[in-house]
Amino acid sequence: MKRLLTALCFAALTCGSASAFPDKDVKIIVPFAPGGGVDVTVRFLSEVAPKYMDGKNLIVENMPGGGAVIGQTAGANARPDGYTLLAYTSSVVSNPMQKQTSFTYKDFALVNMYCFDPEVLVVPKDSPFKTLKDFIEASKTEEISMATPGHSTSHHLAAQLLEQHFGSKFGYIHSSSSAQQLTQLLGGHVQSSMMALGEITSYVADGSIRVLGLMSDANYAGAENYTRFSSLGFNTEWGAFRGVAAPSRTPKDVVKSLSDAFEKMANDPAFKERMDKAGFPMQVYNAEQFSKYVDEVAVIYEKLLKPAK
Repeated sequence: MKRLLTALCFAALTCGSASAFPDKDVKIIVPFAPGGGVDVTVRFLSEVAPKYMDGKNLIVENMPGGGAVIGQTAGANARPDGYTLLAYTSSVVSNPMQKQTSFTYKDFALVNMYCFDPEVLVVPKDSPFKTLKDFIEASKTEEISMATPGHSTSHHLAAQLLEQHFGSKFGYIHSSSSAQQLTQLLGGHVQSSMMALGEITSYVADGSIRVLGLMSDANYAGAENYTRFSSLGFNTEWGAFRGVAAPSRTPKDVVKSLSDAFEKMANDPAFKERMDKAGFPMQVYNAEQFSKYVDEVAVIYEKLLKPAK
């Protein structure tokens, strides 16, 4: 009888701990420097997180370096208890395909996607390139410098797609974050950059940079007059997705709790208002939907990156 009571007490404690998740603050690793689109949108989530995590906070920890590999490695190797998450982007898929990493995109349990941000080609305000056609034609005959937030990021791959499609030639200047990428562009140190639409809204508004082309035919507020790459025969829809993931061995019930909480965060009116004002286009997927989408993206990346090795 004593053994039975002990077993029942242990089972009750185990069930109670699972249902009470989280019982402390949750950390999310952003594998980029502060100020970029991933960092900003995760901080928007952290503002509403306590409402949906039983009063617990979502603590943002920036861990840049290695084109996001340092932070992604830390996320993959974190204790699989749901208390250390990763800001999950397309570079988790692409980095292992082009670099020596200890992880692949399969080493994560996906929690939620909250944003899909289409790719844009931008130039400094005083650039001699006035139209997308002018830029593309020039890139066929001369090397144009192109800033990226890191090798094999979605922005770098977008430029590689242009090289493959148009025969363009770019001299890449890789940094460790979108913030550094913008600094290079605004300072006139580079001629061009591929960036996400949500990252450049305020800089377009104040005239600091100019948009030459958008890699999507969808409708986005404020981008109605942007030239679409499809006008030149480039029909690939490309952009940056932003989501949240946990280490792959995280218990399924914990992942489910996180997925439910982050879906509520992403649909919170205050979060949606912040995203809208900052110009970040939203797309919300739960854990199952996000996993299916990433598997589809990985197939495309494999085809794109293999020839580049």
